[in-house]
Amino acid sequence: MEQYIKKENLKNITLIGHSMGGNLAIDIIAEFPSRVSGLILVESIPCMRELMMPGVPASILQYNSPYNISMIEMADDDFKTMVMGMSQMMTNLPAKAEMLTNWAVMADRKVYVYGYTDLLKLDLREKLSTINIPSLIVGASFPDKETIQINYEKQYANTKNKEIIIVEDSRHFIMFDQPQHLSELINNYLKKNVK
Repeated sequence: MEQYIKKENLKNITLIGHSMGGNLAIDIIAEFPSRVSGLILVESIPCMRELMMPGVPASILQYNSPYNISMIEMADDDFKTMVMGMSQMMTNLPAKAEMLTNWAVMADRKVYVYGYTDLLKLDLREKLSTINIPSLIVGASFPDKETIQINYEKQYANTKNKEIIIVEDSRHFIMFDQPQHLSELINNYLKKNVK
């Protein structure tokens, strides 16, 4: 991405990132602060570890942990069953949960497992303090809107120019569960902020 931005001499960029794509967007802004003028983050948490394992340092998380080894060595049918359980927590739509499951099963198992380890090690909260552009942060209300709102406020406390919106009746994949609402939020942001 960085090479593409340099090669094409892109400026006045608006980045939209979902989940880990939002983490990538934050890294791009840190690398090219003068070229990015807009940011939309959808269900993206700058430090997932703090939500899932409060107080646990990143240094403890290792690729060759017993958990990761068991995931990599897990029988295919068991892995698919486990992933389906996770996928069903990410969308309200059974057909989309099945699609997400199939994607995970098709992925390289080590990349899948180690990718989650990398995600849990990541902490972008300090980088957020360098972002001054208008930032739309969209979260899903599942499992509890009030708790989600508090979590987002804490995670994005260092972001200066932000608007946090929690979408009702949605899980992680808001673009599946509430596509019209998400589209409206994005379009409204673009109309207001993109010159």
